[in-house]
Amino acid sequence: MQPLLKKAARNGTINRMDKQQTEEKAQTAIAAVLRYGSLLSALVMAAGVGLALLRGGVTALSSKSSAGALLGQVLMRDPLGVTELGILLLLLTPVFRVVIAVIGFSAERDTKYVLVALGVLAVMLSSIGYALR
Repeated sequence: MQPLLKKAARNGTINRMDKQQTEEKAQTAIAAVLRYGSLLSALVMAAGVGLALLRGGVTALSSKSSAGALLGQVLMRDPLGVTELGILLLLLTPVFRVVIAVIGFSAERDTKYVLVALGVLAVMLSSIGYALR
């Protein structure tokens, strides 16, 4: 090992550089999840609206359909099902963002922020569960 690298290793500079790179990768992943999640949900909702226009319109969104029923509607290319899938994807985008944050904080070995992010994730999932009852 070169003398400069030995000195940097003793001072913890390499660990800080690794942590900074990990943090940058996590931020890039979070930005991608938010960007592409919202784009995908908008495209799916637009496809649902397009199907509705091609089939002569839709009366109203169904109320509280189950995951199995929603999947069946999507597979049958039902405009309501496709639109609801887009809305569901839009609602789940922040959940995926928090999951990526938990993974990023875990990679950085930042226990405090892992616990905070897990708490936020628990609140989000319990809220979704409560709303679906």
